[in-house]
Amino acid sequence: MFSRHSLLILSAIFLLAGCQNSGNLYGYDFQDAKISYKITGSSTGTSEVWVKGEKKKIRNQITQKRLDGTTLDVDSLLLQDGDKLYTLDPKAKTGTMVKQPFYTELQKLSPEMREKTLIQEAVRDSRTPEEQAKEPIRPTGNLEVAGQKCDVYKNGILEVCLWHAIPLKASSSLPDYGMQTDTIAEKVELNTNISDSEFDVPSDYQITNLN
Repeated sequence: MFSRHSLLILSAIFLLAGCQNSGNLYGYDFQDAKISYKITGSSTGTSEVWVKGEKKKIRNQITQKRLDGTTLDVDSLLLQDGDKLYTLDPKAKTGTMVKQPFYTELQKLSPEMREKTLIQEAVRDSRTPEEQAKEPIRPTGNLEVAGQKCDVYKNGILEVCLWHAIPLKASSSLPDYGMQTDTIAEKVELNTNISDSEFDVPSDYQITNLN
């Protein structure tokens, strides 16, 4: 199993979302994007993220240090198409599919509420709605990462810089265990005309439906 530390890293990368009002749920102001990440620290490796409308593709190749000091090599392919999320093992050519209730909930919200909700998710803000309304989470500054301006948010052990609610930089730390991992985008390519077929599940994979 992944450690809590590892889950924060991976979820921060995968929580991709937009916050402007346009033709798709996430409202990106680009047709598509390819983002290359480098991961350093207690865990090391790379992640490639492709986004096109409501389709997303993520390839993670990471060596993770767990809390007990052992390491775990992760080679995974994640595909999202609307509310369907596929988690694939490229070596075993197997995978699972699960529908995401969060996607359905986003469809019910106004663009303004989607923005707030997506930022809260990316920052891992687990407070109650009442607490969030009383003291909304706000950026503490901004940075330029891979040529894009992003807003910095801090919440406990996680610091993340969001561009269209897409994390371009994330740092998570567990100082009591001497662990810190940094994930940073090294390149952002926009409007590269990614084919829809790039987001298809390969035909030779065996998929288990978990719903």
